[in-house]
Formats: sequence, C-alpha cells, structure tokens
Amino acid sequence: MLRTFPQLLLVGIVIFAATTLFSIITLPVEYDASNRALAWLENKNMLTQEEQAGAKDALKWAARTYVVAALGSIATLMYYISIFNNRR
Repeated sequence: MLRTFPQLLLVGIVIFAATTLFSIITLPVEYDASNRALAWLENKNMLTQEEQAGAKDALKWAARTYVVAALGSIATLMYYISIFNNRR
C-alpha cells in the first residue's frame, strides 16, 4: 500500500510535521501558563507554604508533560520520514 500511494504518505508527513512544529512553538506558552498560575496563587494567598511548594512542583511537572509530548511527536515524525525514505 505504501508503494501504491507514496504521495499520500508524503502528505501525511507534511501535516504531521506541521502539528509537531506547533507543539514545539507552544512550549514557551505552556511554561508561561504554569508560571502565571503559580504567581496568581501566590498573589491571592490561596495556599499555605506547604501547599504552595506542592503547587509549584505540580505545575512544573505539568509544563514538562508538553516537553515530553513534543519529543514524542518529533520521534514519531522521524519514524514516518524513515518509512518514506526506505520505501524508495
């Protein structure tokens, strides 16, 4: 099937590359959102010191999930590109 429709595979790679690029570009936005949420919690005195430390840790790791998703997307894109290159 891949030999029959190489253009379709290439179109899929281009579309997937666009979504991968989007996930990379939005990484700073996600980190900023976590920082803004933490600042808001601090300014409103919503949490105790212990809760503040926990919120900081949780928001830090929440932002890092986007890094992992972007890395996974890059790896998947490279896999699809290797399939496209090896089918020739």
